[in-house]
Amino acid sequence: MFEIGFWELVLIALVALIVIGPERLPEVARTAGRWIARARSIVSNVRAEVEREFKVDELKRSLIHEETADQFRRLHDQIRGLETELRNVAQPPAAAETPPVAEPDARMPAPAPAEAPPVVPPAAPVTPAPVAAAAPAESSKQT
Repeated sequence: MFEIGFWELVLIALVALIVIGPERLPEVARTAGRWIARARSIVSNVRAEVEREFKVDELKRSLIHEETADQFRRLHDQIRGLETELRNVAQPPAAAETPPVAEPDARMPAPAPAEAPPVVPPAAPVTPAPVAAAAPAESSKQT
């Protein structure tokens, strides 16, 4: 960060000794050391917080990636299932269930064509004969 070498530090210490004086120099050095320690702790806390945020963001991204990958896998499996169902539906069921029919033997004679029954013209309508009124039946009992 700061590129301060050994000779720069010696120069700063000499100026501080002349300006502050030998009596107050130890007290000022302690105070400066405390400030530097506080600054370092603040910087390390900020650095740790930033690293935690990066880790949380990375975990969120990986979680989202895993969820989308899982959804993609499920959709892919559903598509495969639908494709197989579609193939099964497209295949004619008769061809799948019945065995193939054997070719007729060339030596066997072909069956004779069936003769059609003779056509009969419709008959004239028959009208019923009138019925006479029936007489009361007499009993054949004799006394």
